[in-house]
Amino acid sequence: MKYLIRFLLSTLVLLTVVYFTAGFYVAYQILKIDPTCGAHEGSLPNSWSTKVDAHEYSILAQQKVRENFNFKDYYLDEWQDVYFKSRDSDIKINGWLFNYFPNRPIIIVTHGISPNGKCKSESNLIASFLVNKNFNVLSIDLRNYGESDTVSSYDDLGLRSYKDILGAFDFLKEIGFKSKSIGLHGISLGASTSIFAANIEPEIIAIWADSPLAEFNMILKDEIARYGLSIEFGPAVSLAGRILTGIDPTELSPAKKLSDKQFYFFTHGDSDTRVLTKHFNYFKEYTNKNNINSEFWLVENAYHIDAMFKYPEVYSKKMEDFFNKNLE
Repeated sequence: MKYLIRFLLSTLVLLTVVYFTAGFYVAYQILKIDPTCGAHEGSLPNSWSTKVDAHEYSILAQQKVRENFNFKDYYLDEWQDVYFKSRDSDIKINGWLFNYFPNRPIIIVTHGISPNGKCKSESNLIASFLVNKNFNVLSIDLRNYGESDTVSSYDDLGLRSYKDILGAFDFLKEIGFKSKSIGLHGISLGASTSIFAANIEPEIIAIWADSPLAEFNMILKDEIARYGLSIEFGPAVSLAGRILTGIDPTELSPAKKLSDKQFYFFTHGDSDTRVLTKHFNYFKEYTNKNNINSEFWLVENAYHIDAMFKYPEVYSKKMEDFFNKNLE
């Protein structure tokens, strides 16, 4: 009997160790930051390329749309390298300021999760779209990315770094922009971060969200499945994430942070395998139910963050219409 009890206890301890080790591994893989821009490291508004990392996409259609994209048509030759404080005042944030048009709105562009930054093709392309539609732009590196301050080795999922966007907002007001002329554009996790920022700062009126996640339990299940595990590992992943970052990842539910006093535009690829389209549908149902001012564009035959490359003219025109309608 003693041997059976010892065997059962040993098995329980082993399973517990395996369980939490698996949870820690998944959390580490998701949250660990490469502060560089990956293959795009060193890219500038007049030198970036969609070809440099096209081979890294496992889906052929995503490779091809980037290999065949005429990126040089979207180069910008004039910008200012600027630094300002996050609303975490001890953290310095870097950005590229495209301040071309007096008395016109400005859009803060925020990148996604590692490896990423304002040097990546998505942020550069969005900046070019907006400038070519007579908007000013501030494209930023969030904390722990690019030229901004590094304060952690792990991504906080926007639950702290939204203050960096608010720092950009404060900086733009300091140099003369009015609150109602400042909009947000967020890419993937940057879209979620932008929603968090706008929730804290009601003076921000217009938010464009490209491929954001909607709700914690949904994205947790999706991310765990990417590593071949079931949702039963969710508590272990959440606990590990809290230990690594010091934040509570269960707060990662951008849909619950939407306001009926602001305006949103949601776009998503209908074939997205990174942030599944159920997140887009969740936003749509949630905003309809809660009378939140929102527009939606589900892009046909598009994967994650593909729309801007597949349909650049349509994408830029929709942005033009949205920001002109909602900003002063």
